[in-house]
Amino acid sequence: MADQLRILHITPYYAPAWAFGGPVRVVYEIARRQAAGGHAVTVLTTDALDSSNRLPAGRHADEGVDDKGVEVYRCRNLSNFLAWRRLFYPPALKRRTAELLPAVDVVHLHEIRSMTNALALHPLLQSGVPYIVSPHGGLPVELGRTAYKRFFDVMWGRRLLDRAARLHAITEMERQQYLDRGLPEDRVAVIPNGIDVDAFTVDADAGAFRRQFDISDDAPLIGFVGRLNPIKGIDFLVGAFAEVLARKPGTILLLAGPDDGARADLEKQVDRLGIRSSVRFGGLFEDNKTRAAAYRAFDVCVLPSRYEILGITLLESLLNATPVITTDRCGLADLLTGEDIGRVVPFGSTGDLAAAILATLDDPAAVERAIRGCEYVARHLNWDAITDLWIETYRAVSAVPCG
Repeated sequence: MADQLRILHITPYYAPAWAFGGPVRVVYEIARRQAAGGHAVTVLTTDALDSSNRLPAGRHADEGVDDKGVEVYRCRNLSNFLAWRRLFYPPALKRRTAELLPAVDVVHLHEIRSMTNALALHPLLQSGVPYIVSPHGGLPVELGRTAYKRFFDVMWGRRLLDRAARLHAITEMERQQYLDRGLPEDRVAVIPNGIDVDAFTVDADAGAFRRQFDISDDAPLIGFVGRLNPIKGIDFLVGAFAEVLARKPGTILLLAGPDDGARADLEKQVDRLGIRSSVRFGGLFEDNKTRAAAYRAFDVCVLPSRYEILGITLLESLLNATPVITTDRCGLADLLTGEDIGRVVPFGSTGDLAAAILATLDDPAAVERAIRGCEYVARHLNWDAITDLWIETYRAVSAVPCG
């Protein structure tokens, strides 16, 4: 086989659709590095951008890479309203998949129960081109939209997994999810998501960030970064914050991220607890400079998820030497405790979370722990190393037809 691979990524959303969360960043980082490494990389996606806007449909050159480029094909969704609610339906994607497959060595499918995968499945099985599935934490049927997930699995999901050349797991947690579904262990490849370790080597003014949100320099600041979605457990954090505030007046909570269905309830919870003056909603921070300023302004960054297969914002926080706390439902929990670079609490125990936040705020060694975390992330979880693992995996499966 030639050194150059011809790779097709199929994903329901792609850069700059950052509002859809972590998987967008993952595909973008992998694709642009694969292209820079000399491989022919194509991304087939939809026109989804955010809750109210679309991107132009058609063929585009991705401006985020060098002159080797990533070719991007965007197919128009029938409804942007439904796409924002994760119901993608781009009718042209099936035809476009069939057109692209003859010039492809391997296909990488992102997400699991997306209609982009359903539309691509028949052309894939007809072509015999091997494919890899990355659910990005989406394997469990529980945690919302259960009826839709069960329907999808009957129609397409089980075949999608059964015929895949490789099943990608981000963490051991996700690997076990495959095994619990009866899928063969020898087809599961555990490859963590990486992080752009150079993204936060920027000058960022944490003081100016605080002033933007009317937060004094000496106020203890607790931060959350991510989609405002019920699965993120932000209500759990708000409840714990009320306990923190009672014991440490003047503390501020800042929730940064696009509304993904939870903000209205969070606003009501904040008002019900009588803590409105101590809570800020920051919206989406798209550029690295603003995100770096946010992390550096935080005294602690909390990811209180009900379920989180990895937790990229924890890694971003550590890269900025900011202490982190997460729950035992997060795929990074074992790493944080094993390397002693963060705190982990049981999900749902507001007392434990409040105690962990207060202990972190009062612990002089917390920043030292975060600095060790920064060094670990930079050494082991940089995107260049992760991209090399992906290329090895593509080469291993490229001679194995699906089905």
